Amino acid sequence: MQHAASLLSGLSPTVADAPDGSDEWAKSPVSNLSDGALIDAVAAAIAAPKRDADTSFLTHAPLELAARAGLLPMVAPSARDQARRRIAAIAADYARAGDEVETRARDFANEQAALGALIAAMREGDADEVDAALLYLAPRVTVLSLRAALVDEIVPMLGAAAHAPILLAELPRLDARVGGAAALLRAPLRQIAKIAAARLSWHERAHADVFSGDAESELMARLAAPPRVRSTSPYIAPTMLAVEANGYAEWLLTDVTADLSVAAAQRALLRAGAMSMLQDDPGHAPYGWSHALTMPQGVLACADASRDKTMIVRVAATHALGFRATLGKARLRDAPPPTSASGDIVNVAPIDAAGAVFYADAGEAGEIRTTLATRAATHGDAHLAKYTLACFDAAARDREAARWFLAAAAYLGAWWDANPGASFE
Repeated sequence: MQHAASLLSGLSPTVADAPDGSDEWAKSPVSNLSDGALIDAVAAAIAAPKRDADTSFLTHAPLELAARAGLLPMVAPSARDQARRRIAAIAADYARAGDEVETRARDFANEQAALGALIAAMREGDADEVDAALLYLAPRVTVLSLRAALVDEIVPMLGAAAHAPILLAELPRLDARVGGAAALLRAPLRQIAKIAAARLSWHERAHADVFSGDAESELMARLAAPPRVRSTSPYIAPTMLAVEANGYAEWLLTDVTADLSVAAAQRALLRAGAMSMLQDDPGHAPYGWSHALTMPQGVLACADASRDKTMIVRVAATHALGFRATLGKARLRDAPPPTSASGDIVNVAPIDAAGAVFYADAGEAGEIRTTLATRAATHGDAHLAKYTLACFDAAARDREAARWFLAAAAYLGAWWDANPGASFE
């Protein structure tokens, strides 16, 4: 596998481009790998952390691999090669993203000692000790047991753009596809340790009576148009700290989350995320509103491994509130998108694509999913791939609102069709 990973890392940055006469991908033996072997090799190629990990690409690399791997079986046959090229490009781009850290593996007395050292090092900001402990643990404990041991520590932390819970949520699926999936935690955990002080904490001191009415509906209502909060930066850690400051999140969320089930929180927060994509400022579609769904979803999907469900719900609600309070301009309404005159979902305005999907006949669902998956899996933006798979997952879990999630995925895909040069770092 290391040989295949080295071959992938040596490919040019144009590996995902349309084939030409000197098509490097087609000539490489890695192009003949099975889907599983290709994904495994890319995982091996991106496991070692970089010294300078503070870029959107490096933060997203494991999540991009997870999303593209999840979408690949749904892609139209004619686009499979292009989707596989996109997966290979993750490794090729990662190889050119700077020097890797020096690996400093060491022995610990046992797994429990290593786990204790890892958690202490994350809290204290010792990135090298975090890496050493994880390297010791990875071959000795199962991915799922490692996930369970770390989830309550990691979920409130805002390092790695607060994306580590999304990776924890993906670990069960990745474990079935990738040998040594735990190694993909190395870079995110190092990033977390580097800004260990950046974490949410209001949930630890919140005390209030439980909301006496329908807490799920009330949470939706409060997220519809919350009082505005100014963040000093569009990045995620400052945004979430801004809504925690001055007791804002505690004031707005404590009572409605005090006894809210994970299932109810999933319905409220993810529906609010989909509505934000469809109804609010389109300028925030690719990064603001996509994260407004994927981040709460990632946190809530870790609930099965958590010992503190209320913390899980409150952190997820804070992420949703962070985007709504700092970016929102419109009041969310339980009103579907307008119908589409053409019924098309590609090469049309984003709201028309959303309407076409929302009102499509049930018999068209398979074709729609294939179209959405193919566009996301072959597109260069990691957020689109991640968001499309997240919408599929949300639709499968919340069938009553499935059309909302698929419409939101169609909206973002059409947004990228209309804005092909957009980017964010």
